[in-house]
Amino acid sequence: MKRTFAIFAVAATLAVAGLLASVYAQNVTANKEHGIALRPTATAVSEATVREYSIPSAKGPSCIKHLGLTVSQTRMGQVGGTGALAANPQVNPQPPGGDPAGPANLNSLIQRFLSTFRSSPEKAGAILNENFSASGADLYRWNCQSCHGPDGQGAPPEINSVLGPVQGTSPVLSRRRMEARGLDVDDDVIQQTTELAEASLRDRFQHGGKNMPSFEYLRADEVEALFGYLEKLASVPPTKRDGLRVPESAARVGEHIVRGTCHVCHDATGPGSGHSAMTQGTIPSLASIPRDHSLSGVVHQVQYGSCATMKMTGGDTMPAYPYFTEEEIAAVYLVPYSARP
Repeated sequence: MKRTFAIFAVAATLAVAGLLASVYAQNVTANKEHGIALRPTATAVSEATVREYSIPSAKGPSCIKHLGLTVSQTRMGQVGGTGALAANPQVNPQPPGGDPAGPANLNSLIQRFLSTFRSSPEKAGAILNENFSASGADLYRWNCQSCHGPDGQGAPPEINSVLGPVQGTSPVLSRRRMEARGLDVDDDVIQQTTELAEASLRDRFQHGGKNMPSFEYLRADEVEALFGYLEKLASVPPTKRDGLRVPESAARVGEHIVRGTCHVCHDATGPGSGHSAMTQGTIPSLASIPRDHSLSGVVHQVQYGSCATMKMTGGDTMPAYPYFTEEEIAAVYLVPYSARP
């Protein structure tokens, strides 16, 4: 599934002074209506060069296009943006249920990449593949929250809650339910039913469901950490998976968010964007975004969604994803996936 691809095709186009700092400068006026201030980061990147990394790619049409749906006909990809950016300009958005401001080491990696890039591009590129520790809550935000929401409830009847299926995997909860109903407690039956429930859930991760895409790109240790966080969301008594952390890199974070969130609505390849295209309902392809947009513009668009003017046009609009930090969005932008038709 892995293939080598070019990370940056943006040599002259990334002539941006203070990439994340420019988010602050560019959007202060636009954000006044939100009552929010963004945290400035004084880092400059003047250019980017082609680098090679092996990361599985997003591929083909978006999930909703594969299902024959439009953005206005579904809640997929639109359920997670219920959090709010912190009003304190010294902190990042607070991801619900995760580490404050996202994985701290990812923040430092992205900042170190930005500060190193101008003087030593070769060293900077390697930083994007350095590992840090991420939690199951982080994996949930990157891959699941846009459809199932911060609490796992989903958007019934279209998007099912994950809580019931996860509770069905717990022998402790199954025993309690049988006792509450006055049923004879049979340990063999409990073991069989909970094992079947867990196998069914794991099959969903690997192969998807009727409308749910596959998450076959998740590693075994990522599945365990994610499972542990799902158990916490579902109020399952702690298991051996509780609190598991896994090694990730900025490159891998970019892949998680692209495949777990962005590809729900965006095709891998195809037309770019621009104001006229968006007003006509054209959703830009993932491959076109680093080419057509600055990092600061992408950060603002992801965290705040479509502007009021765009919403007035009546075309498809983008929801806000305030639970992604600036550094996580930068990971998506700075580490493009191999987008294939």
